[in-house]
Amino acid sequence: MNVLIAPLYVVTGVLFLAGMAKLFTPYATATALRTIGIPKPLLAARTLGLSEVVLCAIAVISGNAVAWLIVAATYAAFTVFVLWALQSDAAIGSCGCFGQEDTPPTPGHAAFNAAAAAIAALAVFDPVALSSLDGPVIELLMLAILVATGVALSVAALTILPRNAAIAAGTVVDQAQPFRMKSGPVT
Repeated sequence: MNVLIAPLYVVTGVLFLAGMAKLFTPYATATALRTIGIPKPLLAARTLGLSEVVLCAIAVISGNAVAWLIVAATYAAFTVFVLWALQSDAAIGSCGCFGQEDTPPTPGHAAFNAAAAAIAALAVFDPVALSSLDGPVIELLMLAILVATGVALSVAALTILPRNAAIAAGTVVDQAQPFRMKSGPVT
């Protein structure tokens, strides 16, 4: 079994869930896209989400090197966006990745995206397809559990952890302007 399979499927699973979130709750992503001047941001958010879902399905099922290259490029673009959001004067309370209004961009998010881009880029040179999985059923079951756990922990690290850190630091989402962060005691 290819050593890239578990980490590759974890980062692909995270991208798939982010795409689903953009499809069903695109408003935080639309706000982030509006901040950078994307026209029709709601349509763009849903289109981005659908593209992510389709891309992940194609990459995992086919194992096509071009699909893995696009996954890598997608994560690289997200890395650039998160780094821009961290350095920008624009008030971005959410990067919009998971459809949540109060998930701020963080250095950890940028690092995750960069690592995911690198993992997907490695698959360009050693493509991995779902059909290539073989072995005892117990191994495949353990792989599925490992990937599901990795996806869940990654999403939690990108969403719950930054929110809790913001609360602990006394920074909360401004309810009057839900996409802007404000400082002050949590009430």
